[in-house]
Amino acid sequence: MELSRTRAQQPRVEWRDASPSTNAELRELAAEADRAGSPLPHGTVLLTDNQTAGRGRLTRGWATPPGQALAVSVLVRGYGRDAANGAGTGPEWGELGPGWLPFIAGSAVNAAFQPLFSAAAARDEAEPMRVGMKWPNDIHVRDEEDAVAGRTGKKLCGILCELLPDGSAIIGMGMNLLIPEWELPTDRATSLLAAGADVGGAESFGDPLGAELADRVVTAVTAEISRLTELAAREPEAIRIRAARHSLTLGTEVRVHLPGDEIVDGRARKLADDGALVVDLPTGGTLSVNAGDVQHLR
Repeated sequence: MELSRTRAQQPRVEWRDASPSTNAELRELAAEADRAGSPLPHGTVLLTDNQTAGRGRLTRGWATPPGQALAVSVLVRGYGRDAANGAGTGPEWGELGPGWLPFIAGSAVNAAFQPLFSAAAARDEAEPMRVGMKWPNDIHVRDEEDAVAGRTGKKLCGILCELLPDGSAIIGMGMNLLIPEWELPTDRATSLLAAGADVGGAESFGDPLGAELADRVVTAVTAEISRLTELAAREPEAIRIRAARHSLTLGTEVRVHLPGDEIVDGRARKLADDGALVVDLPTGGTLSVNAGDVQHLR
């Protein structure tokens, strides 16, 4: 794919016709570049529309159907445990830890996707569907009926962030853009096309309209990641506010499935300093959740 807008904006863009895992390939590419003495620049992007063996959260599979979805990985320099010692290039993390990277990525995807739903709503003179983040790393879209019922809607994008040994990080995103409704993998998933976003008549990345949509979305997401990672260093509170505003989980009744098969019910109240979900328990006290599946209750 040509990706002319993305290439004009980002310092390096690597397209793969197929990839087992864009996160794994970008990690290997970064290691090779480090060994050669020419580290990859902050903002390097590696992507494909045919990921065959990706790994999602909790080691779940993460594949993308050819021509309809994108797997996108972005290299973020200057973050993590060695950032204070000058590892890599790019903005320093500041007071926010790497646990906030999924929320930065989620805000970036939100910024790229929401205008497409707002444009469709304006065209049809209807209320726009809302794009938001289900803790900790899924981007969903929901309508008013979902909101009233306390449902998160359907999944548009999954996010997986990984820290590298030098303190850099990789943000991986699987974005469902043009998957038709009858080809969606589960009834809990959707795509921009299936959910009614304004995709400009695109049906596949193989046609010019689809290729232009993919380029426009990736340009918007990667530009916002760059902007927000820099903002995190200067104004960490602004990132916290954005994460809370885009959250579909905060303020709702949830059931948390913890490691070890423990299940806890409560009300999601806030994000902790490290990005953990703070849940108020019905018996009093709170639970800070760093790892686990969260189910929204009515």
